[in-house]
Amino acid sequence: MGRSDAARFRNIDIFRYWFRAVEQYAPWVNKVYLVTNGTFPKWIDKEHPKLVLVKHSDYIPAECLPAFNSRTIELFMHKIKGLSEQFVYFNDDMFLNAPTNPEMFFRNGLPCDNNLESIMNVPEYNKQDGYGICMSILANIGVINAHFDRRQTARQSPRRWYGWHLGRRGLLLSLFLRSSKHFVGFRRRHFEQPFLKSAFVDAWNHASDELLASCSRFRQEVSLTPYFFRYWQFATNRFYPKRIHKARNFTLRTKVLQNIERALHDSSLVSICFNDTANCPDEEFMVISQELPKLLEQKFPMKSSFES
Repeated sequence: MGRSDAARFRNIDIFRYWFRAVEQYAPWVNKVYLVTNGTFPKWIDKEHPKLVLVKHSDYIPAECLPAFNSRTIELFMHKIKGLSEQFVYFNDDMFLNAPTNPEMFFRNGLPCDNNLESIMNVPEYNKQDGYGICMSILANIGVINAHFDRRQTARQSPRRWYGWHLGRRGLLLSLFLRSSKHFVGFRRRHFEQPFLKSAFVDAWNHASDELLASCSRFRQEVSLTPYFFRYWQFATNRFYPKRIHKARNFTLRTKVLQNIERALHDSSLVSICFNDTANCPDEEFMVISQELPKLLEQKFPMKSSFES
């Protein structure tokens, strides 16, 4: 196992704080679907009325199992039994940090999102993490362009593509691209994501070959990711355009621990992501795995009802 692969399997014991955050800041949530390979935290209350325990084998086709590829696990999410048409997807490193309400994620039955475009989708490479997610982001856009024409999408709903929710620079870029047939890319946002289950179904109906090719048991350097469904929602105008709430993503290193502590006490930050990558050396990870739980315990000292 290479360093990049190993980083995807190491763990910081902070998941209980995800539940504390959701219970405190999103009490309106109806159900929490916890997806694992079949092993669940010992501290979880399996009988909690809001909790649904989901194993990979409950919804992923048998030919794709066992799955050690998070993208395989994510691309089939719409097949989870009982999942609502409107749902918010979290990775286990994405935490709420301030009070929320349903209208922050859905309005008029549509996921709230910002289709801010970017022409800076330049691949990056380093020896520890290879190309990371860069090549897969390009693959997402490539498949979207195989199925949609940006000009037609924008003409169908001009306010979504030329609105002030994009900001001055975003609006200028959108106007610059108005004659482009191709989508060039979107500003990357690695936080919780509101989705429509019907968007997953629609994408699978039209791009099943490309999606199925991405559902390998082990991660490939180039494959579609859940961002693909976000882009599909953009391309089909199934989103409510708005400025997204303030959030911050931390790539874990010991030097950012003080910044994390300040962010946890910043009520203007609605979401925080603690992103572990292969760029974090093992010796630093050991320190972080001791210190980050302490910071979260200070923020969320009270056990949630999801803890037995």
